[in-house]
Amino acid sequence: MVVSGKGSRFLRCGRSDADESFARYPPLPVTACRGFEAPAAPRRTARRPASSVLDGAVPDDELITFVETPPPPGGGPRAGGPTLFERAGGRAAVERIVERFYDRIERDPELRPLFPADLAAGLEKQRLFLEQWLGGEERYSQRYGHPRLRRRHFPFVISERAAGRWLRHMAEALREAGVPEDARAEMLAGLRPLAHHMVNEGQDVPRAPLDSERLD
Repeated sequence: MVVSGKGSRFLRCGRSDADESFARYPPLPVTACRGFEAPAAPRRTARRPASSVLDGAVPDDELITFVETPPPPGGGPRAGGPTLFERAGGRAAVERIVERFYDRIERDPELRPLFPADLAAGLEKQRLFLEQWLGGEERYSQRYGHPRLRRRHFPFVISERAAGRWLRHMAEALREAGVPEDARAEMLAGLRPLAHHMVNEGQDVPRAPLDSERLD
């Protein structure tokens, strides 16, 4: 989902980069597309205490099923109020979030193989992206170009299960970092469809690593 400077929303097709037969900005709502599959209705399940999520496999009946929902409003202010970045706690909060998130990834036997051996570079990228996504400085784009997150994740086979675990760890990282409840809820409302958009298991996408970290 792309949001213009005037607030208009457009759906950007990730497959259009590799296959010109896909429209880059298909009209909404998308009702028919060779690469489109309507999301299933969300499955609600009981949750375990947060302390029991880590250090072990998440049971299949507790995986998160995603449904497309609008992302946060670009981190923009609420009627002239502070941005989501500011309400979350600013750069210091982003650093805490990312540190706690990567601490959890380090101990996750399923997600850890999807990350590089040295987590330092990824940790810094995550800080820059999260700050920009929340409405802070656009330091990520200045250094790496357009985020194009789905394309950047093509080299990795990402399942719904992996996306669910990723989101669960991020939710716990937000809580542990002390992000206020209202800002935390708004962030998760945007992260759910974002995580779902990264799923590419069983899809015909280019798996070769990118030639450059910068994408324009």
